[in-house]
Amino acid sequence: MAQASLPARIVAAVVFVLPAAVVIARGSAQRDNGYVVKAARAVLSGRSPYADERFLYLPSSAVAALAEAWMDDHTIRLVFPFVLVALMLTAWWAALRVCGVRLSSRLGLLGMAGISVIFGYRSVLAVGNWSAVAVVALPVALLLCARNRWSAAAAVAGVSIAFKPMLVPLALLLVFAGRRRALAILVVVPLVLVLLCLPLTAEPGRFVSDTLPFLLHGQDEYARPYDASLASILPRLGVGYDLTLLLRAVVAIAGLLLAWWRWRLPDPPAPPSEAEAGAPLRLIETACMIMLTVFLVFTPAFGHYSLVILLPLGATLADPRSVARSPWFWVALAPQFPGVDIPGLATSETRAFTVFFMFGVLAVLFAARTLGGRPGEHDQFDRLVTNAARPPRGLGGAGG
Repeated sequence: MAQASLPARIVAAVVFVLPAAVVIARGSAQRDNGYVVKAARAVLSGRSPYADERFLYLPSSAVAALAEAWMDDHTIRLVFPFVLVALMLTAWWAALRVCGVRLSSRLGLLGMAGISVIFGYRSVLAVGNWSAVAVVALPVALLLCARNRWSAAAAVAGVSIAFKPMLVPLALLLVFAGRRRALAILVVVPLVLVLLCLPLTAEPGRFVSDTLPFLLHGQDEYARPYDASLASILPRLGVGYDLTLLLRAVVAIAGLLLAWWRWRLPDPPAPPSEAEAGAPLRLIETACMIMLTVFLVFTPAFGHYSLVILLPLGATLADPRSVARSPWFWVALAPQFPGVDIPGLATSETRAFTVFFMFGVLAVLFAARTLGGRPGEHDQFDRLVTNAARPPRGLGGAGG
């Protein structure tokens, strides 16, 4: 039986890597990474990385991309998708370890297969977006928090923010937990990294004068069709500016209050029969509720951003108390899988509505469970997924 599991691991690895090979074979432009590489080359030549309005990151990102700037574009397009695959696999491994599950388990292998076909994964590979850094940083930070290493978790998140400031809202989790030292580290680490990069970057102040206003206004018509935030979706549905602003404020206040309330709620005891279960659901779900609220309220929120929360939540399937055991979780995710199309929303310009649907259903699900005080019962899902979370026979203590 131990050898029988080896083909399953090989198949899962091939399936997970295959989308990167497809991206390369199709000659995808990986344009988002291209903007960062172009900014890095501008730094090398003494020009401002912000001369290109599509470079929307901190100066530290341009400096970090210097490792790519020395390579030609063809080589980058061959290598970078596999770098993203490695980051995604690390993220899934860390998310599983938070829940005490090995990558070699059935859940680990099935998760690799599921991730490989979900829209967010294929999208992040195709465009080469640096949100992959946040995707891996959040579960790694949660793993460190679960082991009571909050300062180290804050340092990981801080480095991620220096590359792409997606995890800034994680500061609220540290506030909820009363971790002042970790909060200070979260602020200081990216600040120091950015300051160290300023002497290398021409006109770094343009990030504040040009880039921030551009981001806060939802970018431009080029990116807006792919934005799944309320700021973009509601106007496309004919909602006026004032009402959109009001609804965003309501969702922001409600979402963050619910996240705070979820942090105050203790996790219900695991069933006696599930001795291996016991994921830190309060930690994972609070962090994901904070990020979900941000994706709904602030702009932009592209489809691949969903990986930031989907991987940690997917790993909680190992725990029978998890929100991921609810059928509504899978109703929310369904349109993100190939073959599950909503009529009229199958084009790249309308897919943002399916992502918004996912965010909205997850938000309602989290709200209902938090206000209810205890997770619901999902017996059929419990039996199916608990078996999947166990390592295959013969693996013994094989590492993940």
